[in-house]
Amino acid sequence: MSDCTEANRKYFDNLSAVYKDRFADALRMLSAQTLQRRHWINDRWTDTEAGRGQQIKLLEYACGPGVISMTLAPFVTEIIGVDISDKMVAEFNHNANTLGLTDKVTGYKADLLTEHGLSGAIDSACTDLDVVTISMALHHFEHPDRALQSMGQRLKKDGVCFILDLVPPAGDLRPEHGHEHKHRHGHKNEDVEFVEAAHTIKTHGFSRENMQQLFQGGGLNAGFDYQVLPEPLKITIAERTLCKTVFIARAQRA
Repeated sequence: MSDCTEANRKYFDNLSAVYKDRFADALRMLSAQTLQRRHWINDRWTDTEAGRGQQIKLLEYACGPGVISMTLAPFVTEIIGVDISDKMVAEFNHNANTLGLTDKVTGYKADLLTEHGLSGAIDSACTDLDVVTISMALHHFEHPDRALQSMGQRLKKDGVCFILDLVPPAGDLRPEHGHEHKHRHGHKNEDVEFVEAAHTIKTHGFSRENMQQLFQGGGLNAGFDYQVLPEPLKITIAERTLCKTVFIARAQRA
């Protein structure tokens, strides 16, 4: 496990118990915006003409408590949540149990971006996928390009990957993917990032051009689109509300 991965694991383990409460408004917004764009994301769901009667398998990577998984659960036949944090996986499975979804929703602790320590059962479960999503986590990844390559390889032909993440703040340099992006320690602007999470953040958002390049590098060369969400993501910390601009982007494996 790299130093970056270990830092993320510890941070999200510590955050797991308060995550849903602290980010409740943000999670509701992400859920609502995803549901609103469901048919834009994909035309194959269990209630659509293209998907009716089919097995539709979704993977949420870096799943956290699984807000996107739980939102889309009524429209798929199987969901796998994967996270490097034991405690976030426990939250994911607890939420699935609370909603009565354990027959088709299961979370695992794993790192799909490394070949080391990945069990055959988990690796097998995370293949031949119809939909893959990463929500509000890609900016924590040390190598976003490798993540998209791994996700693309796990999708079926015509499978869809969609990403929710931050739009780069005005004035920030665009990230150089495929190279180490060093965090600017001591940054004074709290609107750029959460101070307590600063050591885990590797990229300060992704532009349309960034995402198109990442998708193409992952073999996701069809149906690209990128939309900036009209509603800001709001998080209140220590009586201060931070507003983030979020995008949703999608592409397919041709």
